This record gives sequence, C-alpha cells and structure tokens, in this order.
Amino acid sequence: MWGPLRRPLRFLVSGGLATAVHWLVMALLVLTGTAPGLATAVGALAGAAANYPLQQRFTFRARIGRPETIPVYVLACGLGWLANLGLFMALHGGAGLDTGAAQLITTAAVAVLNYTLYKRWVFHDRSRIQVSGNAGRPGH
Repeated sequence: MWGPLRRPLRFLVSGGLATAVHWLVMALLVLTGTAPGLATAVGALAGAAANYPLQQRFTFRARIGRPETIPVYVLACGLGWLANLGLFMALHGGAGLDTGAAQLITTAAVAVLNYTLYKRWVFHDRSRIQVSGNAGRPGH
C-alpha cells in the first residue's frame, strides 16, 4: 500500500528539513531588517545546501552519489531558486500578500517543481536506464 508513496513521503521529510533551514535563515534576516526578497533568496541557498545530502541519501537513495550529480543538482537548484524568488516577489510585491503567506504558497509550488527535477533529472539511476536501453540488443 505504501510502496508508491514512500519516495514522495521521504521527499516531504527531507524537503521539510531543508525548508526549515530556508525559513529560519529567512526569518532571522527579516528580523534584522533585511528586505524580504533578499532574505528568501539567501534562505533558499542555505536550504539547498542542507537539501542535497538529504535528497541524495534519504529520499532517492541514489547509487550515483558521485561528483557528477552535483552540477546537475546545482542547475536544478538554480531553477528552483529563480522560481522561488520570482513567485515570492510576484505574490509579496505584486499581489501584496504578507511575507509568510507569500512564502508558504511559493514553497508549495517550488516543492512540486523540485521533486520533478530531482526525480527525473538529478537523482535518477542512470545505470538502470542504460541496462533497460540495452535490453534485447545482441551482446547485452
């Protein structure tokens, strides 16, 4: 029953911890007078740094924990970071939502984007793709 839900649930746990880092850094910066846009941008970077080992080891249990996954992760994080900042600024600055509501909505939207990028692009098992891609070929 839990089989198909295991990875998304692990993603929520890992992502929740990384989001806590993001929000903590953001809150501390806002409390010290930093503009909310800059605070969420810096917080997202801190969350991304905490997130990589959590997603790689716990959520996706990737066998490919080699250095070549890091540039792809950084690119995926860059896309998530831009989405976070853009949506937050649209909701907070453009639509006038308060900081907490804007970040809550933004976090939910970016979580969906990140899960998709991590699953399909960053932490997928390339060895299984290669094996299945060679199935049925002579000599494989």
